[in-house]
Amino acid sequence: MNVVVEFRLPTDGFPLGELFSHRPEVRIELERIVPTGEKAMPYFWVIGDATFVADVSLEGSSVDSIDVLSETEHGALCRAVWSADGGIYEILTHQAATVLYVEGNRDGWLFRVRFPDHEATGQFRESCDEASISYEVRRIYPVSELPMKRYDLTEEQREALVTAFESGYFRVPRDISLSELAETLDISPQAASGRLRRGLDRMLDSALFPPSESTNLSEG
Repeated sequence: MNVVVEFRLPTDGFPLGELFSHRPEVRIELERIVPTGEKAMPYFWVIGDATFVADVSLEGSSVDSIDVLSETEHGALCRAVWSADGGIYEILTHQAATVLYVEGNRDGWLFRVRFPDHEATGQFRESCDEASISYEVRRIYPVSELPMKRYDLTEEQREALVTAFESGYFRVPRDISLSELAETLDISPQAASGRLRRGLDRMLDSALFPPSESTNLSEG
């Protein structure tokens, strides 16, 4: 059974953490990581004043280069290249884990990762211990329990949210319009907007005001 693990890393526990020493007020969101031989190529957003990125020097770190691909009024989409260094990314790759979400700020990194099963999470813990990587587990839950038991979504709301997420509707800038999303779902734009709004309302209500027994945090 697939398992989702949410954990936090210290700022220096991920190669891009050095950026916060240049602009501690920015926020970083990873888009995806593409492995290319012995190197990793992450695409990420710098949210906030990203004018410093093009000139930043990361000598002495595992990051070989950072390129600014596009800029918006809210930040910049960037691409980094770094060498495999036995860090958290390499460990996750060896465990066949899927990185669902990564966000970082000057206080640390939040990872949401899907593992094939509980055995893989145990191997991940052992690998981090061997590499002296410190992390804090915030949540562990089966993928099958995420839609209904945690957020009480209807099937239609879940379908709309999953399709919107996978199609890039929530990205900045958006990869798909509301009309295009509605066409994919075979419903009207008004119906699509309503499903997204009601689904997000339920998710936020559950996440911000959860019942005391609904969430169990584990330490790792």
